[in-house]
Amino acid sequence: MKKKYDLSENWTFKIDDNIGGYNEFKEWMKCEVPGTVHTDLLNLGLIEDPFFEDNELELGWISECDWIYKTSFDLPDEFEKDSPVLIVFEGLDTIAEAFLNGESIYKFDNMFRSYKIDITSKLVEKNNKLEIKFISPIKYAKSLEDKHGKLYVELNTERAYIRKAQYSFGWDWGPSFPTMGVYKPIYLLQKDSVSIKNLKFNTLSISGSKAMVEVGVEVEGAVNPDCILEISLSLKGQLIKEKTVKDVYNKNIIKMEIDKPALWWPCCQGDQPLYSLSTVLKNKNEKIIDLEKRKVGIRTIEVILEENGENTFKFFINKKKIFIKGVNWIPTDSFLPRASEEKYRKLFFLAKKANCNMIRIWGGGVYEQDILYKLCDELGLMVWQDFMFACGAYPEYDEFIENIKIEVKQNVERLQHHPSLALWCGNNECEWLWYQKKDKDISKLPGYQIYHNLIPGLLKEVDPMRPYWPSSPSGNDEDPNDQNSGNTHQWNIWSNWVDYTEVIKDNSLFVSEFGFQAPANKKTWTAALSEKNMQCDNPMFVFHNKQVEGQKRIFQFLSDHLPVTCEWDDFIYLSQLNQGLALKNCIEHWRSNSPVTKGAIIWQLNDCWPAVSWSIIDSDLIPKLSYFFVRNVFAPKIITIEKEDSYLKLKLNNHNWDEVFTGCLKIHLIEQQSCKIINDYTKEIHINDCVNNTIQKIPVEELVKNGKYILVASVYSKDDKLVCRNFFIEQRWKDVKLPKPKIDIEIKSGAEAGYICLKSDLPAFFVDLYHPEISFLDRGFILLPGEEKRIMLKNKRHVPVEVDDIELFVLNNYLDN
Repeated sequence: MKKKYDLSENWTFKIDDNIGGYNEFKEWMKCEVPGTVHTDLLNLGLIEDPFFEDNELELGWISECDWIYKTSFDLPDEFEKDSPVLIVFEGLDTIAEAFLNGESIYKFDNMFRSYKIDITSKLVEKNNKLEIKFISPIKYAKSLEDKHGKLYVELNTERAYIRKAQYSFGWDWGPSFPTMGVYKPIYLLQKDSVSIKNLKFNTLSISGSKAMVEVGVEVEGAVNPDCILEISLSLKGQLIKEKTVKDVYNKNIIKMEIDKPALWWPCCQGDQPLYSLSTVLKNKNEKIIDLEKRKVGIRTIEVILEENGENTFKFFINKKKIFIKGVNWIPTDSFLPRASEEKYRKLFFLAKKANCNMIRIWGGGVYEQDILYKLCDELGLMVWQDFMFACGAYPEYDEFIENIKIEVKQNVERLQHHPSLALWCGNNECEWLWYQKKDKDISKLPGYQIYHNLIPGLLKEVDPMRPYWPSSPSGNDEDPNDQNSGNTHQWNIWSNWVDYTEVIKDNSLFVSEFGFQAPANKKTWTAALSEKNMQCDNPMFVFHNKQVEGQKRIFQFLSDHLPVTCEWDDFIYLSQLNQGLALKNCIEHWRSNSPVTKGAIIWQLNDCWPAVSWSIIDSDLIPKLSYFFVRNVFAPKIITIEKEDSYLKLKLNNHNWDEVFTGCLKIHLIEQQSCKIINDYTKEIHINDCVNNTIQKIPVEELVKNGKYILVASVYSKDDKLVCRNFFIEQRWKDVKLPKPKIDIEIKSGAEAGYICLKSDLPAFFVDLYHPEISFLDRGFILLPGEEKRIMLKNKRHVPVEVDDIELFVLNNYLDN
């Protein structure tokens, strides 16, 4: 059996003595492994918080220097004296050389790879000295750029030459902190002469009440006739299938037929049963030599690109078409070791609660930790996985290509068994940007062969069952971002100054990026800005919007739709509301545009620092107001309202395929000037399919005869629970006049959780609540007279809360006559 010995203790670090100056950092200092130079310095109080105001500008020297980490260890007593010992580096960031007892053991140049090195001949029993010298990633990348030539690359051009998280050099939503350090575990490993190297799982087919699955077991070492493999598949502790393989080879393929399989489904389409796959390697005496386990799911996945002679881009899971409701994922911290399991759990729980069914792992970050994919398996969140290439050309010289081959193979083999993993994608925007800015022939793009030959060739070998897409966006038209084929990135809206109402002109088959900016929540800024700088036009605040002219866009689009104020609290509310309305508008369009559009993936779910960005959850893991708009518009059932000719058409868009829905539609017609309900009526509805069902047509002339109006439409279940709600208004909200409502609040709380009740005398639009110690589980809603709105809340610190402590925001208050 394998034996492991962790090497995360007793590390120290310092700046390399060969670096001029910085003498205060040339004494050995305590540090953490896993960690980074930046976080180690921060923990020691030697630098200020990198995220505070513009401290980023003062910390560039860290990445320009070389650093040394060291520890010592004894050979573990439990290790056999006559068996080889490996040292395993799961991840070093990035350019480094390791020395053991004064002798070089390896030079590292890829943070996306793990490394196993035989150190048997260099070990002593006591006080082994391990030292790792990290080279400045900036100096290293620039030296390769000087050697091989500058490529077309967005932002910092040298980054393309180093296999390191590209976002660490700075992006249009994040700071520049090219980190260094031992960012993943290091340990000693001892194993038998023969062991299990890799374990794969595939669903070959599902037919009727049977599924055919395939288990691939790769064995390394000298396999002999005495070896036996035992493979078993269990569900909820019950053995489902087992097989024994007596003729064991280095590569073994075992097929098993499963009766009445429990199928894995994406969120909102079914359950996520996970089978326990166990593979045991034994000798003839039944002694266990090695053991590997995985959690796997039985499901098939296809991406259909053509149907009935027409281009399309649709996902089929278990032969059932799925509309994709997704979010893009970026690394959740500029300093990767701070991305805790708790962070992942909270973010992915929020994604599921927002009715998402896909996470796109963007190609400028990292191949993520195992916990991310494990959570996606459990929660039913499919994964669109980019390979780590983003927004530029990449070199193709031999050493670089060989490095990529190992990187791709390692990560595919590590992740292949996850049922959530839906698609591999070659890169993010490399081909589209080349087409836009360099050459209409994308085959001339340096790096093109990586995505069109190298990666697909490797996937045929190690993961042939999963769909592959060469780039995002991509298609079979000359322009990779053409709406007529493949997938698109919709950045005319926002980035090219086009208003979100123009989305009605978008006829994309599948949208894998679109977004709209807003600032982080008010509480998050308290740790990132001094109080005097909490102003919407303050340079320190603007510094945290990394897009060129990003802040100008905030004000431009805000003034197009809503009242503008520079009061801090009001600015955050209104700009977050504008983000929510923009995302709602776009997603409603694409859901209504079925069967043409088959998916929409928002840019972006999360942030890596306190920012004004496209995220719907800020860096403190607090949902923005827009999150709740997304949660509602990604719900299985939504009501859309469209003006067609002389009618308003109300449609129910239903994504619950197998459900027959019976309920009622309630319509409230509100006079703008008085904000009084001047008409309301109810209609029973019955829906038995998942298309856009027209449930009501209203002549516009009936609506306008009483002047300017707002229409609110609500769908209720047969037990009178609100299912979905929407509104229609002819003009933009900034041009509307509404009186202020009187909203009564009552708190009914327990120790850590409870709820509040809200009632209003007038229709109140987009109600938001704020308290620094309370999380409100619903925000941005419409509250009608006669309704009692109950909102669950969390109060983890048990802070006493009075009604007067809660800040209330409602759009009416900015539209008062």
